[in-house]
Amino acid sequence: MRNLVLRSRNLDILAEAEVVVAGGGAAGVAAAIQAARLGRKVILLEKNNCAGGILSSGLLPCIIHMTDLKNILASGLCKELCEALAKRMQRPVNYNWFNVHPEAVKIELDEMLAAAGVKVIYNVHICDAVVKRKKIIALAVMTLQGMRAVAGSVFIDATGDGLLAFLAGAAWEYGAEDTHEVMSPTLCSFFTNINYEAIPPERRNQGQGRIEWKNARESGEKLFMDEGHFVGHFRNSPTSGIGNLGHIYNTDVLDQFSVTQACIEGRKQAWGFLDFFRTHVPGFENAELAATAGLLGVRESRRITGEYVLRKDDYLERRHFKDDIGCFAYAIDIHSGSADLKKQAAVEINLRKSSYAPGENYGIPYRALLPKNTTNLLVAGRCISTDRAMQASVRIVPGCMITGQAAGTAASQAASGRTTLRKISIRKLQSELRKAGCFLP
Repeated sequence: MRNLVLRSRNLDILAEAEVVVAGGGAAGVAAAIQAARLGRKVILLEKNNCAGGILSSGLLPCIIHMTDLKNILASGLCKELCEALAKRMQRPVNYNWFNVHPEAVKIELDEMLAAAGVKVIYNVHICDAVVKRKKIIALAVMTLQGMRAVAGSVFIDATGDGLLAFLAGAAWEYGAEDTHEVMSPTLCSFFTNINYEAIPPERRNQGQGRIEWKNARESGEKLFMDEGHFVGHFRNSPTSGIGNLGHIYNTDVLDQFSVTQACIEGRKQAWGFLDFFRTHVPGFENAELAATAGLLGVRESRRITGEYVLRKDDYLERRHFKDDIGCFAYAIDIHSGSADLKKQAAVEINLRKSSYAPGENYGIPYRALLPKNTTNLLVAGRCISTDRAMQASVRIVPGCMITGQAAGTAASQAASGRTTLRKISIRKLQSELRKAGCFLP
């Protein structure tokens, strides 16, 4: 690859704070709100024009598996958000499976961030990290006025891709341990003008299209794509819903060209699924495609190497730790990265096999949020320190918000100047989390 040398430059400081959070998805908003509620000056940097990440820009249709079927494990900010969304959308909350509207997510998070006193900066892209002796001094960001700097005392990487940790020199892993294949992403789609009364009551809220797709494939019908792992369409209003439909196989989510092609393919798939639903699924005869997601639904990216790597054995042993910052119970859900139909069909079988019994859960240790080779950086969300199997469990919204809220709490301690991220009081950290309503054994 050819390269160019950019001239060195002095950057104006755009903003500075005690805690700087990179990424405004589920993990980032939880981290920012928690740190601000604990009295810290907080900046949240987000590349999109709204908070929520995959839950808003990515059109994710639902928040799932907040519980272990006995306890609400995501009982802190995730529960608070769901209850606020339920009130806004005028529907009862379901902590196991809660369909959401992306516009409700956007406005609710705007209001929660403002109420907490977080300084939010949208439409800003992280370009580099200024690091001295393993300590991040500032971030170089691209703004509407060119390159600027954002300075801080403690930083939290909630980018999903572990971008800040990568730029700061942290070690990381990617994909399958042998092939480096990653789970295939999805570009979700928003359908309107749906007649839900024509759909059987048991399928009226979630999973529309699953039976019809299965029947069409088994009958030998020629479909626009051969998809062996069909997730489905989910209602979010009296006449609309979101499709978590199709996978874009063989995508390298860290390759700019591969991601570009994935977005193009995702839009093509959305129109194909619209045609299928109109002709096969009762109630969708007059459906319209209102939007495709502005953010590709990436399921797997960098895993930052931390002081502890949460592994599959920890899941199988239901292991807990002295430095637990939360508990979780979602099964190991590895979507296929290739178009191999046998691998696609095995996904839901393996998901059921790995599921816990009611009341069982595992612990997430603080050390998994603490990257090696850095002194003032935490990670939260799907890029925390895990192996591939555990990343496939913790990656969903409640897991991201649990780790984000914990990172915000720890950052608040370290930002006091009286301690560091590696010397904070775990007992105090856990006490603060319990005060905030978080579930800990």
